[in-house]
Amino acid sequence: MKAYLLGSLGNMLSTTLFHAMAELGYEALILCEPEDTYISLGFFDKAEDIVDLKKCSELGVEVIRRRVGGGAVLLAPGQVFYQLILSKSKVPFKVEDAYKKLSQPVIRAYARLGLEVEYKPINDIVVKKSQRKISGQGAGDIGKLFVFVGNILIKFDPDMMAELFAIEDRAIREEVRKSLWENISWLQRELEEPPSSEDITRALLEEFSMEFGLEVCQQIPEDAYELAKVLRQEMTSAESIFEDTGREHKFIKIREGVYIKKA
Repeated sequence: MKAYLLGSLGNMLSTTLFHAMAELGYEALILCEPEDTYISLGFFDKAEDIVDLKKCSELGVEVIRRRVGGGAVLLAPGQVFYQLILSKSKVPFKVEDAYKKLSQPVIRAYARLGLEVEYKPINDIVVKKSQRKISGQGAGDIGKLFVFVGNILIKFDPDMMAELFAIEDRAIREEVRKSLWENISWLQRELEEPPSSEDITRALLEEFSMEFGLEVCQQIPEDAYELAKVLRQEMTSAESIFEDTGREHKFIKIREGVYIKKA
């Protein structure tokens, strides 16, 4: 299986590329960092209930709907993404078991970087000491393959995230802002000397290689790049963003076990 160390990617390729690779049937590990700042909606999220689309537009923050689960996340430089694309035969049948198994290389990578973390069902990784969430993860089937994605936060902006949620009441927005600061963390916050993106990529590569015997490649298949361009248009279209998922969102999820009622 191949590993692609892609560094910083713009034009939402940090989301669309793994979708393209999965749809084309390529098993792989992609390690990358977004060059742009945008909101990635989970597959089941109802956009207008989760994010303030007008505020996003005002701030120049684009929105995309990915095709795997997990909540809405703010993607930006300073986040290293791991995107694992696997045959379903290599993954436990139960989703929670898959999350638990595939989180182990990430937990070991954090330990290499100097921070003790642990898995918190169903899809979070939290700092062991403070229980603050430091990695959000998502998973699902794309095409015939299973995709598991997550990020290691070097830095994060809780204030911007609070501004982008769809919340009308100012007091509730401030409560959300406070809760984000209390319940989310990142490496610059946790470590006196936080690692570089390159250090994180190396740690993730070595730990995932222990599980999957990865061969490093620098060049993504050309057909995947071409499909990613098409998918960007589809996944940011009004039809995709405003798709009725049938889900209602009365609460803002901060992390597993921490929710704030919107009204």
